[in-house]
Amino acid sequence: MTLSVAQAAESIKALKASVEGWRPRQVTICGGGNGAHVSAAFLASLGIRVNVFTRQPAKWSRALTLDTAGSSWAARGTLSGKLSVVTSDPMEAVAGSDVVIIAAPANAHPPLLAAIAPHFDDGAAVGALFAQGGFDWAAAHAFGEEHMARVGVLFGLQNIPWICKIKEYGKSARIIGPKRCLYVATFPVEQRDDMARRIEAMFDIPCQTLPNFLNLTLTPSNQIIHPARYYGIFRDWDGTSSYDRAEIERRNGMTLYDNFDEFSAEVLATIDNELQQIKAALCQRFPQLDLSYVTPIGERIVTQYGPDVTDTSSLKQIFCSNRGYKGCNTPMKELEGGKRVMPNVDTRLFWEDIPFGLCILKNLAELLGNFPTPTIDFLIRWHQQFMGVTYLNADGQLNPLVLQGTGAPYKYGIHRAEDVVKTCLPQSLLNYKHPLSKL
Repeated sequence: MTLSVAQAAESIKALKASVEGWRPRQVTICGGGNGAHVSAAFLASLGIRVNVFTRQPAKWSRALTLDTAGSSWAARGTLSGKLSVVTSDPMEAVAGSDVVIIAAPANAHPPLLAAIAPHFDDGAAVGALFAQGGFDWAAAHAFGEEHMARVGVLFGLQNIPWICKIKEYGKSARIIGPKRCLYVATFPVEQRDDMARRIEAMFDIPCQTLPNFLNLTLTPSNQIIHPARYYGIFRDWDGTSSYDRAEIERRNGMTLYDNFDEFSAEVLATIDNELQQIKAALCQRFPQLDLSYVTPIGERIVTQYGPDVTDTSSLKQIFCSNRGYKGCNTPMKELEGGKRVMPNVDTRLFWEDIPFGLCILKNLAELLGNFPTPTIDFLIRWHQQFMGVTYLNADGQLNPLVLQGTGAPYKYGIHRAEDVVKTCLPQSLLNYKHPLSKL
């Protein structure tokens, strides 16, 4: 059937009204990084009232601009929006918001959640722009039973909606590339479809659902890719020496992915096998637990990037041929004007991927029967020697003295496998109904 011009106009109007019906009236963004800037600017450009909770409110302008040039959104031009509130006071920031979004690295989630816990409105949706590192455990611990019962829905995205950068702090940012699709997990799990529609309406990107938060905690690829690759490049480093830049270039180590070598691929495959053992142990203990999105790393990358991966013949080639990975430089400190380089310990490759990545996997293995994870253990030890923190003791057990600086379940008082999955199973199986659930 061919629509008339008038009918097509009415159809577009109805679709727009439907989308706007899912949009919140007010959103709070918690954070001050790339994702926080772009989220605040984009949502404000849609006419949504946006508050920003940040440590540096004086550096923010009330008017933000968002450059889309060079991205697949370039036709949208420069977007602009006006912020309603920018403050370091959590009560002022979150009061009245329908949605509260944590837009910060995993190690910042616990203190931000604790700060907002007494202040968000009953029934608000609270979530993370990038829910790596056990976000649901962190929220349940920070909120306690009292405040957790006030959350309308807890949600987390698998990936930040855009590759993006700040142009001028507090004033402007740039979208380099929007994701083709977003993935969201929720607690209660029954509210994931509704939350996906809300995410689509807020970010103007299709959103699919994940079965539960464990599919997020076990699948941020960084937590196994980065340790394997960084060790592959710098496995002989003594902690103080520098390298001739030409030597690192010969090792194919100037970029993280473009020249991914066979050794790094072998280490990654081994650590991924241990992650799959953790998945299998969870599914064996809890047959109703859906971890279908926790697939082997090569399969996961091909699914995520689709035709951008042009050679799937091996794990090495999946990385080397992935157009989506092109041009990502290996984090390094440059010396002597760039002629010499050395590993950069002060990056998220160390301080997020180890305490909020590998330590979580190790803790899950301990909770599920303490089965051996030799590659995870080795990579934790290799990285921790340069970090000045002993996450893993000589006896192969996690060090309880430093767990507060990790995302490990033990940190949150979780010492039983049953408590690991408490936010991941349907309410009917838990014999529990969320107080604010509409179901």
